[in-house]
Amino acid sequence: MKLLIVTQSVDREDPNLGAFYYWFEELARQCEQVVILASRASPHTLPGNVEVHTFGATTRLGRIWKFWEVFSREYAGCDAVLFHQIPEFVLAAAPFLIARRRPSALWYAHKSVTPALKMAERLVTYIFTSSAEGFRLPSKKVLWVGQAINMEFFSPGTEDKGKKSRGGIRLITVGRIAPVKNYELIIDALVALGRTKGPQWTLDVVGGPIMPRDVEYAAALKRRAEEAGLTDRIHFLGSRAYSEIPSLLREHDIFLNMSQTGSLDKAVLEAMSCGLSVITANEAYRAFLPQQYFLEKAEPALLAERIRMLADETRPNAALRQIVQSHHDMRHTMEKMISVLKG
Repeated sequence: MKLLIVTQSVDREDPNLGAFYYWFEELARQCEQVVILASRASPHTLPGNVEVHTFGATTRLGRIWKFWEVFSREYAGCDAVLFHQIPEFVLAAAPFLIARRRPSALWYAHKSVTPALKMAERLVTYIFTSSAEGFRLPSKKVLWVGQAINMEFFSPGTEDKGKKSRGGIRLITVGRIAPVKNYELIIDALVALGRTKGPQWTLDVVGGPIMPRDVEYAAALKRRAEEAGLTDRIHFLGSRAYSEIPSLLREHDIFLNMSQTGSLDKAVLEAMSCGLSVITANEAYRAFLPQQYFLEKAEPALLAERIRMLADETRPNAALRQIVQSHHDMRHTMEKMISVLKG
């Protein structure tokens, strides 16, 4: 099978899109040939049966022209095409999809339903998504295939990282800094935790603002921590290369996620795959996460109490890793997608 993939980035170190580099490696193992058409690409070491082309240009017209040039050539010789996350890529390819049908799919995992998504849904053969919350447009084309976590990359350490072994609990959260991630609630919960006889703790915040409007939000969070007298315990580490995330996770005990995105944030699953305990208020996790790891109400006092409850839990947490293995393993997800596209 020759698979054509249209994506934003080919870069294993990209803090936000680095995960998908490992998709390309796995798809190359499952296909005779993979051709990737990307907005941008860094030097890579992908297998020999992978070709990478870019359509980045200085002008919008130049980008569209380059996209059409490469897509039309590669689409003619491919067996199927996979569009990754961006409905506008499907719309750009619409003339070719309509003129010459090939099995096509859009991977999309986000609660947002845009006009572009509605049009893209009509053009593709299938919609692949991580969960029911990942695609909220009614469609008979939708297939839930899991979030595709690289479990070999996100593997646990071997030691018991309980609080008693180190005298404190190390908390971590990973993701872009934006209001929808609800970081201020985490800070307020840690203030509340400090007023009680709860465990000693530190928090590492990994990630930074992406959109210009989020820069002030990030500054406000740092002021909030400073005003609470917590600058020695809350560390804003900024964005890190994707390859650094597994080792960072292994140094911690509990992953915090108060996100209000409503979609299945892969950062939580990556932490679970590394054997961390997790606490999340994201509604997408309600259906399958054991009760003690899901926060019904995103309130500081409740989060503080849950941290206290889980502080002495034995880690690596094999039960949480098994959930990822059963439902979100990357290899199985890619197998499902290729099976569908082969028909």
